[in-house]
Amino acid sequence: MKQSLRCSILFMVLSVMYHSSFAQNIIEMNVGYDVSTPTSAFKNYITNTSFSGFNASIDYVITSQWRVGVAFSYNDYYQKYPRAVYSEGNNTSVSAVLSNSVQQLPIMTHANYTIIDKGIVRPYVGAGAGVNFITFDQYLGEFDGPVSKAKFVAQGEAGVFIPLSHYSTTAIKIGGTYNLAAFNEYGTKNLNSWGIQAGIRFPLH
Repeated sequence: MKQSLRCSILFMVLSVMYHSSFAQNIIEMNVGYDVSTPTSAFKNYITNTSFSGFNASIDYVITSQWRVGVAFSYNDYYQKYPRAVYSEGNNTSVSAVLSNSVQQLPIMTHANYTIIDKGIVRPYVGAGAGVNFITFDQYLGEFDGPVSKAKFVAQGEAGVFIPLSHYSTTAIKIGGTYNLAAFNEYGTKNLNSWGIQAGIRFPLH
């Protein structure tokens, strides 16, 4: 009898937790467009802004203000320099057009804190860290030397959420980020960048 009562109570508790979790929209997704500009040592290699980026994350809602999850983004940077004479070492040189290309795909765990969780504009801050998958390429005329690396990356972010509904956590997200991206290869110490993001957050049920 006691065992049956315990099982019944456990079943009711789990049922309440299950339905409460969905009522609170505990799993959310963010997707957005990302514009990124090289900073620091990265500017010595590429100065052009990347307009071909995107970002996404899946987050677990701890409270109305705290979220933790996994995020990733992608940016493609490219710059072509005019024809010039470049040294190739061993007392040789070549006259060519130089093109630099970098693709970054950081995958991070992150946390996000909504400073004010009521109102039509809700500011937030966040931070994350993880692994940055990098493709680093340089074309000297028709010759190129692609390199792929996996390096540490950390990110800070801040912005605002603009709710679209009183009945769910769906919201427009607008913010800025700064990435500290280690590299230290081929004379480039880092691939740091700052970015502007715009997207939408919505519950996954």
